[in-house]
Amino acid sequence: MKKIFMGLVFMIVLFSLAVLIPLHGHAEQMEPSEFSQGVEYTLLMSREDKVCKHMLTLFNQDLAKFGTEKYNEHEEFRSIGWKKETITRMEGDREVTDFVETAHFDIDNDEKIDLVFRLTGPMGGYDRDTLYIFPSRRPSEKRWTLMEIAHSPGRISHDGYFLLSQSGAEKNKKMGTIPSMASISRLEPFVLEGTVYVGMRPLYELASGTDPVVEFSKVFVITKYREGKYGGGPDPNEKETGKREDVCYLKVRTKPYIPGGQ
Repeated sequence: MKKIFMGLVFMIVLFSLAVLIPLHGHAEQMEPSEFSQGVEYTLLMSREDKVCKHMLTLFNQDLAKFGTEKYNEHEEFRSIGWKKETITRMEGDREVTDFVETAHFDIDNDEKIDLVFRLTGPMGGYDRDTLYIFPSRRPSEKRWTLMEIAHSPGRISHDGYFLLSQSGAEKNKKMGTIPSMASISRLEPFVLEGTVYVGMRPLYELASGTDPVVEFSKVFVITKYREGKYGGGPDPNEKETGKREDVCYLKVRTKPYIPGGQ
């Protein structure tokens, strides 16, 4: 049943992409007034302190200055080198031309350059990313189709991302308890000291109320992608083959909204 559901989600997302392409880059995430008076991240889990503390400081400086993360302001994210590339897709019986984001970088840190497509679709008025990965694929003149991209050997596509449980050594009352999963919206690869990580941003704009599910929208994941596929794909019977190494969990903390800023 889970595989069938993920397959349906994939087809809905693919249809949405076909409708909304051409892409013009990421839209700024909306920021409801409930969060206009302060958003910051705290460290929930760290397996690489140097990386986690660096990114925690970087994001919190952005949030304090701009009210949102400004990825393109930082060389860590700019070094990925996203570009627009022409693709084709079918619109009824017609073949039409559109654009997607592409980049060539070593996303799995195996010292070989990979081809990565990023497609962005809507989710309740917000951006939702999917990364389609073609390992060891260097630049070429090939004209890709949307369906070819959807059948990539590697993929990162999530609404819900299951988090790693805490070991005894990692449990820390100051850091708090790790929820079972995170609700992922944006996928932002970055490079730090020669290693590629994938930043997985939650939809914390929706994290209001007291329902326990709200906790899923508060965790920013930083992971190392290794191989395979995560998330829904074109085949409902497709096996989950993805391997990753989560290194940081950052938890968003919002200040209560007070009308008039009192």
